[in-house]
Amino acid sequence: MKSPESPATVTPHFTPHAVDKLRQYCESQSTRAFNARGISLKRCSQCLLGLMTCICPWRQPGQTAIEFVLLMHRDEVFKPTNTGRLIADLFPDQTHAFLWDRTQPPAALIKLINDPKRHCQLVFPPREGEERIIESHPYHANQRKQIATVILLDGTWKQARKMYSQSQWLKQLPLLDLNTAIDSLDGELGHYKVRQACEAGRLATAEAGALCLHAAQDSDNTRKLLNYFTVFNEHYVAARMNRRPVYQAAHEALAPPSV
Repeated sequence: MKSPESPATVTPHFTPHAVDKLRQYCESQSTRAFNARGISLKRCSQCLLGLMTCICPWRQPGQTAIEFVLLMHRDEVFKPTNTGRLIADLFPDQTHAFLWDRTQPPAALIKLINDPKRHCQLVFPPREGEERIIESHPYHANQRKQIATVILLDGTWKQARKMYSQSQWLKQLPLLDLNTAIDSLDGELGHYKVRQACEAGRLATAEAGALCLHAAQDSDNTRKLLNYFTVFNEHYVAARMNRRPVYQAAHEALAPPSV
């Protein structure tokens, strides 16, 4: 297959979204530089991928009926492999991002959770025998017009389990059951090439976001996020293997209509 040609002659510039701002804040508070594998690679300042594998031309921001809260483990904020930021890339006006803290959650996050204009749900599978309120779709059961808001624990599976079990302040929230959405999208999930899940059913944060959109019956944005995730996967692997990205159907689907 051929390499993808950028649908834009100049990389577009995007206003910083919630994840960008959180990373900027962490950088301002850090006492040491973040050094990890690939630190010498010249990266796009927006998508954090290599300049030769930048995905910004396929980033098409839009609107969705639900809102996302990315509760990020500190280790994830600087990682170019993080996929939670893909949600913010596509839905910047409906995505919030906060650092996780076991005992002192950000005041702005607690205010958001307790906002009577919102109905918040936590996306995390309950432990067997755990007594929690389980809801099957991101809508509130009563007739009040509330903003459906899903909270995603953004970290490795081990980190997410720790974040869930050690955060008593999260236990008040109902859990969003995504099993039906998983069954519907089963063949399109679990394809995170950058990190390999140690067990089946453990998905990337972007995939969890797509499941939430599917559960909300937002099929267009579900497809859009999965396509963007596919492009991200291909471009990241291409950079790691020192080759050009391979053009896929996802690239074509995300290209502007005029291309």
